[in-house]
Amino acid sequence: MPAGDRLSRRGMLAGIGAVSAGALAGCGGIGDLTGSEGTEIRSHELPAVDPDEDGRLVASAVPVAIDSDHLAAARDRATSLLAELPTPLGPDEIPNGHVRGRLLGAADDATDSLDEARRAQTDLAAMTELRRSRERARYAAGGWRFAAGTQSLDGLRTARQNAVGEARTFESSREYRGSDPVRAALVHARIEELLRRATDDEPPHTEADGGGLLTVAEWAEEVETARALLADARHLDSQFAASLSADAGTVEGQLRRAAEALLADVRSRREGLPPEPTADDWGVRERAVHELRSDADYGAKRVADAAGPADAVLDATGRLAAFAALDSVLERVESGERFAVESAADVRRYRQTAVDAITSTLADSAEPGLTRTVLTDAAGRVWSADWESSRLSGEVSPARLTDPVSSYVVAAALARAAPKASERAAEALRTA
Repeated sequence: MPAGDRLSRRGMLAGIGAVSAGALAGCGGIGDLTGSEGTEIRSHELPAVDPDEDGRLVASAVPVAIDSDHLAAARDRATSLLAELPTPLGPDEIPNGHVRGRLLGAADDATDSLDEARRAQTDLAAMTELRRSRERARYAAGGWRFAAGTQSLDGLRTARQNAVGEARTFESSREYRGSDPVRAALVHARIEELLRRATDDEPPHTEADGGGLLTVAEWAEEVETARALLADARHLDSQFAASLSADAGTVEGQLRRAAEALLADVRSRREGLPPEPTADDWGVRERAVHELRSDADYGAKRVADAAGPADAVLDATGRLAAFAALDSVLERVESGERFAVESAADVRRYRQTAVDAITSTLADSAEPGLTRTVLTDAAGRVWSADWESSRLSGEVSPARLTDPVSSYVVAAALARAAPKASERAAEALRTA
């Protein structure tokens, strides 16, 4: 984007923000935005979706093959940990009902993640679910091992320290190889994020049980988390390296220069960030402006704040999309749109608009890999809104639908903004 266009757009946003602040401050509250007083909406007329079964519209993905043997090994690991638990796990095995419930809950979580991995749309999503399954299964197994007298807290602390050290060694020695800078950014960003978590040596938040069973279970989960994160990072790194030609060089400098350019764009846009809405009661439009404003403002200020240069590129891409999405919502506010929620049909319309924006953008984007990183966020908002609305029953006041409807509005705005933000990121990567 030329510098002149950025300055012009920033000035325009500042003007919109100044006017919008007054418009938002002067509105009469959610009664103006979410139906007339006394309006009730029948919950069974809301969008008929089951977020637990339908899943997300767009799953995370990475442009590198994930070997089926790697996924099978993670699945086998989780299954073997779950198999350590006695069946049934009852009062005779764990007399304390609260403690027993925590172990059984972790085992259920692990089983649920195994099921989610089987239904996953992408191999990356499956890998993520299998990692969660390993973590929760190790919590349950670690607690049971302690009860059986075969697991010590000191041993787990040492194992965690060793796992973190191994991850740090791998992180410091790996190379940023690549040929296509966009593909390289998408893969290396995933590896960076995995390693950031794997190298985090903060102790877990444990129960106040004096180093008892639940504390041991937490530490066991932390050990498994570090090992699983490192295993996934190594696999992505090796698979990516194997896909490259022998003469592929390093792209670290290119990634870093692109990240700096994109973060400069972000800093430029932040100068014109409008103030928060000031209405006493927030309706859909205030909530949507707040969410997008927060997304645009929050994130890495420098490359060093991110997990790495590739992660900084994706972070900046998402924030540039949030700025553009915020522009579009503010323009709608300025044009007089009320974002009214007066019936179940309104809710269905907002949701369908978000779904259509996400699916059409995914199909048509010139930079599908980068665009998907924004769309997974948008799809996650739709899923969260679906989950929230699916929990409602009986007669529902429009005010209770403010949060899910604002999430649909934000999701649609982000989806529409994703292509240009992704094209800007691709340009920065290819010209760095």
